[in-house]
Amino acid sequence: LLEVVEKASSAVVVGGGLIGLEMAVALRQRGLEVTLVEMLPQIAPNMLDEDMAQLLQKRLEGGGIRIFTGSRVEEIEGGDRVHSVRFSGGRAEADLVIMATGVRPNIDLAREAGIRIGETRAIRVNQRMETSAEDVYAAGECAEAINLVTGRPVLSQVGTTAVKEGRVAGINAAGGYTTFPGVLNSSVSKLLDVEVGSTGLTERMAEAQGLKTISGKVVGKTRARYYPGAKDLSVKLVFDRETLRLVGAQIIGGEGVTHRINTLSMAIRAGMDVWDLAKAENCYTPPLSETWEPSLHGASEAVLSKLLRRR
Repeated sequence: LLEVVEKASSAVVVGGGLIGLEMAVALRQRGLEVTLVEMLPQIAPNMLDEDMAQLLQKRLEGGGIRIFTGSRVEEIEGGDRVHSVRFSGGRAEADLVIMATGVRPNIDLAREAGIRIGETRAIRVNQRMETSAEDVYAAGECAEAINLVTGRPVLSQVGTTAVKEGRVAGINAAGGYTTFPGVLNSSVSKLLDVEVGSTGLTERMAEAQGLKTISGKVVGKTRARYYPGAKDLSVKLVFDRETLRLVGAQIIGGEGVTHRINTLSMAIRAGMDVWDLAKAENCYTPPLSETWEPSLHGASEAVLSKLLRRR
């Protein structure tokens, strides 16, 4: 791939998930003209709601990446080598094409062995990562995990899950005993000069599970507003409308996204609600933070304002 990239001047990336976005950024940083084509109406559909995805898309387009959403690839044109890609909505020159349209669990071996496959078409396991075959374990992208908000099986195709599940499977296979509770599918990436992260459910995911939500959005700063180097931070928190418990969070900003997503992941696992977050204590020093933390107080107070207006 590197040999091809070194000779190329243009590329098309098919798929606007996290891997596709990271590939598009990497190619752009190597000086290629990059076009990204996504079939769904937004980029990062498993990570962000559409409103937050639009913020990210604007930042990426500002960095020179052409993005077409709601577009299907119709033809990859060329002879011995590709020279262009035609898709609904346009056509782009391409010296190479990257297909980043997602992955499916490799379950052939498990199926041949008679091991039970779950509703996600991944290998069904218990909390010990044990399959339906006694003393046979599965971990990582081929195995189902339980979503900690919904209690339902999901795919969790992130490295942190694979490491934790592998550790649990290894301990149990070696005669020990430990369990893996489940996932929130927390993820983070840096794309050009912007960091993006999420944990838990988006509004769209919650709706698909029949969960009614209320959300709050705020734009704050990563440091004191008057301090040199303070960067924008866009935060969206998603709460269960009935219990007001936090069920999801999305952040886009110039810095500090990872530790904020980690904090909000713990808040979801702890069952914290909008009042808990709005009243949470935070530390402050101008070079590092604001007195009013956007990811805790700001977005939570936006939800409380909505609730007060409805009374």
